[in-house]
Amino acid sequence: MPMDNRLIYKKFLSHSKKVKIVENLYLDEEFAEYYKSISDEDIILNNDLPLYEKILKKSNNILEIGSGTGRVFNYLFLKGYNIHGLEPSKEMSDYILEEAKDRIYNLTFQEIDKLPLDDIETIIIPATSISLFSQGDFEIFLYKIMNNQTKLKNIFFDFMEENFFLEFSEKISKKKIKQEKYYSVNFFDTYNRRIIYNVMNSKKLGVSIKYIYSLEVISKLFEKLNIRLDVLQSFDNYVMVEGIFNDKR
Repeated sequence: MPMDNRLIYKKFLSHSKKVKIVENLYLDEEFAEYYKSISDEDIILNNDLPLYEKILKKSNNILEIGSGTGRVFNYLFLKGYNIHGLEPSKEMSDYILEEAKDRIYNLTFQEIDKLPLDDIETIIIPATSISLFSQGDFEIFLYKIMNNQTKLKNIFFDFMEENFFLEFSEKISKKKIKQEKYYSVNFFDTYNRRIIYNVMNSKKLGVSIKYIYSLEVISKLFEKLNIRLDVLQSFDNYVMVEGIFNDKR
């Protein structure tokens, strides 16, 4: 089935007819390398590392959702944290430290109930990866972990607010990796209230779909599930929060 043209940026459409379309860019080796390069250089994202060191306990059993190329996972593992990870993409997890690869589970966000661990105490979802999951999927995820992880204490995650995407929507970025030029852009699918992300080089065009989150959305969901919400950081449309389970206060 051909790719829905609504998922391809209008200025990329003509080129897209000449290249391979990758429906999930995170499952492609070249785009995984591209992702690693930009995430390693992202100042906002990398500001989370000292914060995770401060708020996480090395003695806790930690699960990272979306370990990707290991920006956070490798860092915390080398610092001595007891961390495991979920990462469905082999192309991404190839960058995980060799000595820690047995701590990565090849499962999707939606398959969290298949995790063979039942003693997780803390969950982290870094790199604004929460935006890769619909609000409905996130609610189901929370129900599953609350039922299956009886020792669970808290969950940490971050997201970019809608104004960030409004500011950068349809602005094409360019980056060169190993003599290959990559062009990327975010744009709104306003009908479905989603953000579409395209990355393109001379041979391929990759697609990722993102969902918009806000403090209002998170607050309502957490109130529904009796999870206490704490805002840890909020600046320049970037927000990091903590959800606290079984809060006695």
